[in-house]
Amino acid sequence: MDAATRISRDELIERAGVDAVLVERLCDLTILVPDEGDRFGPSDVYRVRLVDACERAGMSAEAIARAIEDGKLSLSFVDLPHYRWAPIRSETFAELSARLDLPLDLVLEVGAALGARRPGPDDHTRDDDETIFGLMRLVAPMVDTDAIVRVGRVYVDGLRRIAEAEASLFDTYFVRGLMSAGLTRMQAVDQANVLGAEVTPFQEQMILALYRRQQERRWTEYTVEGIEQVVEEMGLYRRPERPPAFAFVDLAGYTRLTDERGDQAGARIASEMVNLVDQVAGSNQGVPVKWLGDGVMVSFRDPGPAVRATLEIVERVPAVGLPAHGGVAAGPVVVQDGDYFGRTVNLASRIAAGAIAGQTLVSELVAELADGSGLSFREVGPIELKGFAEPVTVYEALLRG
Repeated sequence: MDAATRISRDELIERAGVDAVLVERLCDLTILVPDEGDRFGPSDVYRVRLVDACERAGMSAEAIARAIEDGKLSLSFVDLPHYRWAPIRSETFAELSARLDLPLDLVLEVGAALGARRPGPDDHTRDDDETIFGLMRLVAPMVDTDAIVRVGRVYVDGLRRIAEAEASLFDTYFVRGLMSAGLTRMQAVDQANVLGAEVTPFQEQMILALYRRQQERRWTEYTVEGIEQVVEEMGLYRRPERPPAFAFVDLAGYTRLTDERGDQAGARIASEMVNLVDQVAGSNQGVPVKWLGDGVMVSFRDPGPAVRATLEIVERVPAVGLPAHGGVAAGPVVVQDGDYFGRTVNLASRIAAGAIAGQTLVSELVAELADGSGLSFREVGPIELKGFAEPVTVYEALLRG
């Protein structure tokens, strides 16, 4: 290892965020092996933090050292290049706040949104906090603290779910797969981590690529909606005579069911719903566009078939194990990469969310265009929908007797 990358004992203690006693114990146990100059490798920071986490969970450093000595465990994987998390540094949150001229309350609130707990003014920051709070410094003059914290939590929640899914896949297919081929757990972990070191850069590039695709879609949608509003205000907007329709059908109680009966039960219901939606949508000139975990979005060329299909799906879905509710809206949309988005899609989604189990709600335009096709509509009245400034008039769709 390049001598220039070696760090002193004091630097190791600071970067790992532990006390000197733990580092001394790990050296005595040979979990850490300093060189002749009492210097350590950068990956020893992660080795110390990992053992510290184990001790907090009830597994002593002595037990870990015994497992290593007996050949049951190895921590060598932390020397691989994909273990490179940000070390702790000497600067506190109060000092960072003063240096970047950011309100301390903002720094601590954002720190709480991005971490496991609310930091204190004297807690030490990490190297990657420089990037995070550098961004905060740019947006803070224009965005209030609550909005910054709210968006930060969205980032964390989404990335947490990605990390959890990756960890589950790693354990199920990499580690357990290798163990089923005859390797010990230690051998399987080490071999899986070698592959992980190759895979991780591609994973990160893929996440960034997918994020940019989502940005492109949302920014295009936002721009198109802005242009649509300007054209509409100028009286230049011309609605198609028979605009396409979009339906959302959501399962009611899906999250509770998976909590109570497990993911396997949820997956079975979702699979049966897929078959039902494919059958009903196909017979009504509809095409499922995307599945949303506990729901589906379907596109139709005409509002009438959209309503009839949605009513049938909502009526039949309880047979697979859960009730459902639906919403239908019609109008122009933006099409990109096989997906549909824009105000019409948003309206259909919000209307579906406003329906109760067993109910199908539709927009006023859908009620107008689908009338006379074996359907009847009962006005529910203007309702507040998330993302829409004014209340929206919706109708409940019913089959004529």
